[in-house]
Amino acid sequence: MLKVFYNFLINFFYIPYLIIIFYRKILNKEHKNKYKDKILLKKISRPEGFLFWFHTASIGELSSILPLVDFFLKKDKSYNFLITTVTVSSYSLFKKKYGSNNRVHHQFLPYDSNILVENFLKNWKPNIVSFVDSEIWPNFFLKIRKKNLPLILLNARLTKKTFKRWKIVRSFASEIFGSIKLSICSNKETINYLEYFDAKNIKYFGNLKYCSTLQNIDTVKNIKLETEKNSKIWCAVSTHSGEEIFCAEVHKLLIKSHKNVKTIIIPRHINRVNEILISLNKMGLKTQIKNENDNINDDAEIIVINYYGSVFKYYEKFKQIFIGKSLIKKFKNDGGQNPIDAARMGCFIYHGPYVSNFKEIYDYLDTENISNTIEDKNILAKKLINNFNSNFAENNNKIDKLNKYSKEIFQQVIKEYESIIL
Repeated sequence: MLKVFYNFLINFFYIPYLIIIFYRKILNKEHKNKYKDKILLKKISRPEGFLFWFHTASIGELSSILPLVDFFLKKDKSYNFLITTVTVSSYSLFKKKYGSNNRVHHQFLPYDSNILVENFLKNWKPNIVSFVDSEIWPNFFLKIRKKNLPLILLNARLTKKTFKRWKIVRSFASEIFGSIKLSICSNKETINYLEYFDAKNIKYFGNLKYCSTLQNIDTVKNIKLETEKNSKIWCAVSTHSGEEIFCAEVHKLLIKSHKNVKTIIIPRHINRVNEILISLNKMGLKTQIKNENDNINDDAEIIVINYYGSVFKYYEKFKQIFIGKSLIKKFKNDGGQNPIDAARMGCFIYHGPYVSNFKEIYDYLDTENISNTIEDKNILAKKLINNFNSNFAENNNKIDKLNKYSKEIFQQVIKEYESIIL
């Protein structure tokens, strides 16, 4: 009955979904041609050989599976890959990584209606299917099960909020999660939630995102970032509304003892830069909005970054990093941004108390003294001052340990895939 009701809703909302997609296309939030992948029947020519299908929503999830794809690409030349995503940014990353590789294919994930799902599976005929993180689509899962395809929920993550929603329709949820052949969880909390819904073959090795930056670190070596000599610089990344003011207040405390301090802010959403500029100017701070090819002004106190794709070069250059979406109480149940990239690049990380999305990762980093929880501007200012003259050479051992841990996770995941493939 619940399945019938779900499909009624899916069919009912198809037309509104079409309208939303076309509207997003006008706003350049959808790909100008490939948007059709999501809404229309299409016929494709499937590559010969064994086909892995990975579905990831966006950049973070896509980055986490790149080491797996690269491993199996090298292992067997008969292996081919289909990667489905949802966002334009993830497609851009795919093109950059695999655009010239004729064994790796991309399609945006179709709308979860029976006819589109059936057409998709009929065309591609995957041999093994992996949905990454919290991507759970009922019709896809049930059709995959009906076709006896091995389905892996990779780096599975169910939040407490998501669990409560599925709990309302427990019998339907159990049918969906029962379609999964193997669940490789990203945290221990998810294990309990999947068990509640009668999922079988649940494994936990650690968060696969520990492995994601293995592909990215070398891309920022030797990038120059011109700054005034002897400046004391720290960065705040992935900030949300309210956190920029906190950082500015920290900056004001810092300049009482260090006149040459610069604070770099990389907001999570760059459409907020003008709003941020107005707020910081009201505080009497000299603020620069920095576009990609701009130099940092010598007289700027706070530099707000106005372009995407910059964060790695700042991790490479500056080693004291505050990671946002962690100080604002409204994010208590949905807070935190991924700190692994910063940790893997030898940064020391500060974060607020609201990091539930990455709780076990932050717990691990805090235990290893790679990160600290902070709630008070005075405490953060004091810690920054104490560490301004540190070269963080002691972080090398911590990075080695983190790399070893990520390799152990990766090897365990590979082992599970090979047990299904072979």
